[in-house]
Amino acid sequence: MMPLEAFAEWAGGDRVFWCPPGDDAMAGLGVARAVEVDGPWRFDVAATAAADLLGDRDIAFAGFSFADQEGTGAWAGYPSGWLAVPERVVRGPVAADSGCRSVDGLRVQDGSRASYRDAVKRAAEAIEAGELAKVVVAREVEAGGAIEPAVVLARLASRFESCTVFGFGRGRSCFVGATPEILVELHGDLVTTTAVAGTAPRGATPVEDAINVEQLVSDPKEQAEHRYVVDYLRTRLALAGVELDPTGEPRALTLPGIHHLSTTVTGRIAPRPGLALRLAGALHPSPAVGGTPSLFAQRWIADHEGIDRGWYAGPVGWIDHRGCGSFYVALRSALVGPEGLRLFAGAGIVAGSDPEQELIETDIKLAAILDVVT
Repeated sequence: MMPLEAFAEWAGGDRVFWCPPGDDAMAGLGVARAVEVDGPWRFDVAATAAADLLGDRDIAFAGFSFADQEGTGAWAGYPSGWLAVPERVVRGPVAADSGCRSVDGLRVQDGSRASYRDAVKRAAEAIEAGELAKVVVAREVEAGGAIEPAVVLARLASRFESCTVFGFGRGRSCFVGATPEILVELHGDLVTTTAVAGTAPRGATPVEDAINVEQLVSDPKEQAEHRYVVDYLRTRLALAGVELDPTGEPRALTLPGIHHLSTTVTGRIAPRPGLALRLAGALHPSPAVGGTPSLFAQRWIADHEGIDRGWYAGPVGWIDHRGCGSFYVALRSALVGPEGLRLFAGAGIVAGSDPEQELIETDIKLAAILDVVT
C-alpha cells in the first residue's frame, strides 16, 4: 500500500503525511507515544521529551502553532505543540492516483479583502511611526463543500514537486499544505535553512516571466524584505552554536504561479537528541512569517491581524533519536474540515508597501491550493 493510500484509509484518527521533494513519502498512522507542549519554552520541552519518546528505529512527527496558544474553534485538537511517534510508518512513492477519487469544486467565500487592506494600512502606519521594521499580515479565506484531505494532498504533490507536501490529521480535521520554506534541517552535522521572502507573479509568456524575475531580484523593497530574513537566520543559528558557512546571493525560486527570492544558509553542529527541535525553536518565527523586531511584530499580529493562524506559519516536520530531522514553515496551507477548507496566506509589509499590491500577493499564494480544489 502506498503512503497516501494508507493515509486516506486511516481517516478519523491521528495521521501524518510527509512528502519532501525528490524523496519517498511517509505516512505516520496512529499514535504509539505522544506529548503535547505549551508555554514559552515549548520547543525545549518537546526536545527533552523526544529523548524519552524515541527508540533507535523511531521517528516522531511534530507540529506547532504560530503563536503559543492552544487551538480553539476550527483549530480545536491542534495544541500549541505536538510530538508523536506513530504506531506504523508507511514509506514509498506518491502514486499518480493514490487511490483518491475526484470531487466537485468547492465554493469560495472570501469576505477578507476590505479588512485585509485595512490591516496592511495599519501595519504600514506602524512602520512609518518607527514601531516596526517589518510585519507579516495574513488573511483567511473559506471554501465551502466536502473534500477528502488525501485528494488535496495528491493534487498538491502532483502540482508542487519542488515543495514539501504535508498533512496532519487530527480527528475530523486535517491541516494540509505545500511549502517551499525549510525552517531547519539537520542531517549528520549539517544544518540547512532557507530564507524565502520577496515575491513576484509568473508571467503570461517566457519573456514576461523573465522580466518579472529581473524586477524581483533588483527591487529595493523586495531585497530589503529578504535581507531581514537572511540576517535573522544567520544571527539565530550562530547564537544556537552553529558554525556558519558563507552565504551566497539570493536567487529566484520559481513555483507554479509565483516567484520568490530565496537564499540557502548552511552550517555545522554536532547532533544530539532533540537538537532539530531546539534549532526550530531558535528560528521560529522568522521575519518571513512574523516580522522584525520579532517580539513587537508578534504582538502587533496578535492585536491587529484579526484571524486565528493556528498551525499556519508554524513549524511542521519530524525528528529521529539522534536529534536529526526536518522542519518546514507551514505555508501554502489549509485546514480541511467536514464542511470545507480554511485557507491562509500572508505578505510581508515594509516601508513603502501598498495595500492593494499586498492583497494581490496573497491572492497569488492562496491560488496554490485554490487552483487544485476549485
